Amino acid sequence: MTKEFYKESFKALVLENIACDTYYIGTGNPSANILIVGKEGSCEEYSMEEICFVKQWLPKIENDESLNLKRTTWNKTEGHTWSKYQKLHDYIFDVDKNQREGFDFEERFFTTEMNTNRSKNTRSASKEGMQNRKETFFKSDFIQQFPVTVLACGDYIQNNDKIREIDDIFGVGFDKKYPNENSKNQQSFWTHYNADKTKLVIHTRQLSCNVTNELLKEMANVIKSFLGTNLI
Repeated sequence: MTKEFYKESFKALVLENIACDTYYIGTGNPSANILIVGKEGSCEEYSMEEICFVKQWLPKIENDESLNLKRTTWNKTEGHTWSKYQKLHDYIFDVDKNQREGFDFEERFFTTEMNTNRSKNTRSASKEGMQNRKETFFKSDFIQQFPVTVLACGDYIQNNDKIREIDDIFGVGFDKKYPNENSKNQQSFWTHYNADKTKLVIHTRQLSCNVTNELLKEMANVIKSFLGTNLI
């Protein structure tokens, strides 16, 4: 874990939104180098373990209380999003899954959602407020300071001939596509960098269900190469 658990940009984000105590920020280590952005939460209710709202983060910040981010209870299936996040973590940091209990990806990742309206499936999810979240939350100093951002939210954010949301929001430009020849775009990802190559943004599909190990391994290799000695 990084030494400074609460960066000033994180504290500022919480305090700026103190009027809305259910403002959704995310979970994990806010001083991590890697941000993962999913589509939306899949459960109808939040787990009691999740520290994700302003009202939950504020007392932690006020007491300068870091979190225990290693969860020893493992009841997620192979296709669950958290299982894929853990695999990506293990590939990046060369962790032997047989040498750990439960999951600990939140110690080195911070995770949030593009859409704060929870739903069991994307088709029925309300997208209300998502565009505003792109223009406010995702342009905050806290989000912008991550060296690595993985937009694992598919078409919830776009870069195409007409719309350049990723470029505009994150201040980056398209670099290259890492294709999977056997499944068209379903197992592909795209990389983007800022002008001085201090920020990497990866865009890919939602990391759940039938995401292959090959996709996760290749993304992990790109992230490891980018972070280099800053891989902590």
